Amino acid sequence: MIKIKFMGLGLGNSCQAHVIIYSDCFNVVYEGDTYNGMVMVPLSTNRAYKLIATSFGEYISVVFYVDSDKCEYKFIFDRGINNNENNITFLLTDYNYDNLPIEKGELMLWPSQ
Repeated sequence: MIKIKFMGLGLGNSCQAHVIIYSDCFNVVYEGDTYNGMVMVPLSTNRAYKLIATSFGEYISVVFYVDSDKCEYKFIFDRGINNNENNITFLLTDYNYDNLPIEKGELMLWPSQ
């Protein structure tokens, strides 16, 4: 089973994406909705697949290769990350004054695909 995770979706059953996965022969091998921003799909290894995911007017269309060493793939919707899992946050402070935070001085980083 391959786990496909979408960043930028909410948790639970709301704000989810509709996902269609095509084989290299253009046959539909999976069609369904995400739950908690992910789907589990039985895909064959060492093959290419085309994924199309839609959510609230946003669209992801990508061809990806399922490697035998990897069992999880991540794709990002542009609206932002609502799930703070794996985020890194830095609080910026004033150089001249210890522990004085800079207003709106928050820098958030997250790992890419």
